[in-house]
Amino acid sequence: MALVLLGVPAFAAPTAAAADPGDPGSGWRSAPVASGNASSQPCASLMFVGVRGSGETAPYGTTVTGIRDGLASRWAGRGTVRQVWLDYPAADPLTLKSASMSALLLDDPMPSTPYFDSARIGAERLSALLTGQSKRCPKEWVVLAGFSQGAQAITEALARTDTSSRLAGAILAGNPDHHPGQNAQELSGTAPLTSIGLSALLYYLRGRVEQVGGNRDTQVKTLIQTTIDIHNGSYNLVQARAAVTKHHALIPATAYPNTYSVCLSGDPVCDATPAMTRILTMQSTFDSELAQGLPTHRKYTTQLLAATLDAVAKRANTVAAAASQGRPVPHGQQLDSTRTPRPAWGRPQILVAVGAGLAGLAIGIATGVLGHARRAGSPRHQKE
Repeated sequence: MALVLLGVPAFAAPTAAAADPGDPGSGWRSAPVASGNASSQPCASLMFVGVRGSGETAPYGTTVTGIRDGLASRWAGRGTVRQVWLDYPAADPLTLKSASMSALLLDDPMPSTPYFDSARIGAERLSALLTGQSKRCPKEWVVLAGFSQGAQAITEALARTDTSSRLAGAILAGNPDHHPGQNAQELSGTAPLTSIGLSALLYYLRGRVEQVGGNRDTQVKTLIQTTIDIHNGSYNLVQARAAVTKHHALIPATAYPNTYSVCLSGDPVCDATPAMTRILTMQSTFDSELAQGLPTHRKYTTQLLAATLDAVAKRANTVAAAASQGRPVPHGQQLDSTRTPRPAWGRPQILVAVGAGLAGLAIGIATGVLGHARRAGSPRHQKE
């Protein structure tokens, strides 16, 4: 058998549009640069890092481009944004189709494969980017967005770095590392909270095999029974956390307020147990699961992610508004995105306010004079 992580076909790279000063999203119109060239950009209020999915075309691929556009359309027009795309292989998951399932699940250590090597390289490069740019731009906040293997790279980078304190938001769509108890909020999507992604399932099954031991026959039976148990809702959270931690796939608890995961029911990348149960019990094949699951994996649209985009955009606008007023939010401070950011006060706003104040004063004086005149001419006033 072979283990397959599903991805989407390659799409054309998005074209950067010309900036329009009157467009609220114009702060997002600068062309993204590769992560290796991020130091050539000036520091900004926010650094947006997009990580494309398996087999997609740089810079962002279709899904992350949609996320980026969704955030831009919600932009309040304050602060500055620079865009970076993670330069990593994004290997096609179909490279795993010829891999031995027994080796992936039972060999110690797990054998090298193009897909998992690609995800590891992505996590390492993203970790280096986040660490390096934090030192270079100490007041800057970060927004991360990843799809499929890109979401896996972000998950494992968050596990490797101390990014939580300056994370304005992270969006993980169709994450292979998705698992119950993950330190991420779920505002969008349809998958049950018990869903587990293909990579996380692999890590968990390997952990169960190591715990049970025995010969290969016993180990295979353990794999099948554990998969069926998960499908029926039996899942050991402690063992799962230990398994994903071993593979650098546990998002730190400090990132929970800022991290949002989106998984669709029936997506075999982030909700893999039903498909794996059918495969391991010989009810289905990889090709069949691929044909059924890939269309669902392609449906992470801005409409589906609306609630998640709203939440991250509010946080990003809060950070950017404060930076534009010369009062950057200190890293580690919990963002209050419930308040409407105060407008930045410049010369035009001050002149308008002063004019309004003088007009108000004049109206007040006139009202007082007229009131006095009316009182002077009233019968009551004359009698007195």
